[in-house]
Amino acid sequence: MIVGEIATVRTGLVAARKKKSLISNQSYQYKLLNLKCVSNDGHIEPNELEQYEISEKLKDDYLTQSGDILIRLSTPYTVVLIDRKELCGIVIPSHFAVVRVNRKLVTPEYVFWQIRRDKNRITMMQNSSGGAAFATISSGLIANLDILLLPLSSQKKIGDLMILTEREQDLQCRLIEAKKKFNTAILNKIYDKVKRGNE
Repeated sequence: MIVGEIATVRTGLVAARKKKSLISNQSYQYKLLNLKCVSNDGHIEPNELEQYEISEKLKDDYLTQSGDILIRLSTPYTVVLIDRKELCGIVIPSHFAVVRVNRKLVTPEYVFWQIRRDKNRITMMQNSSGGAAFATISSGLIANLDILLLPLSSQKKIGDLMILTEREQDLQCRLIEAKKKFNTAILNKIYDKVKRGNE
């Protein structure tokens, strides 16, 4: 099967076209996803989201929902799973495609894992257009990626294990970063004491 047979795939909103008009009295506030707030390993940093004010209410199609799979349409084609409540309701810009699965057939976690597999990443790289630094893919290419349809019970097992692995890796990265900051602070403190002649 292909992704387009088990999910809808569409491109996000062209955000610049919807900016708030100066003559409009209506105002709607949203958070807007951007390339800076998505790490290469597929995590969204909520503090990096942009404020986005427009004159009309957006359709749910353009807002993140639980279980959405977002794919960056330019290198490095990062794949993100919306798996936390605080990541719902964010505006998806046109730099990303959004995959919304048919949950009667597949689980979002399993499809997320399938899209991220090396085989599909290579397909994306081989079918990109533009120069190496600005190579892009289309939502049509994503819809045509191959996916093996397993029983839902097997998909759930794979998806649960993948999510657990992702969370463990994220915690390890945060721990390493916190330890690095702690060690840097200790080293600076020792250095300052020696420099002042207190040691």
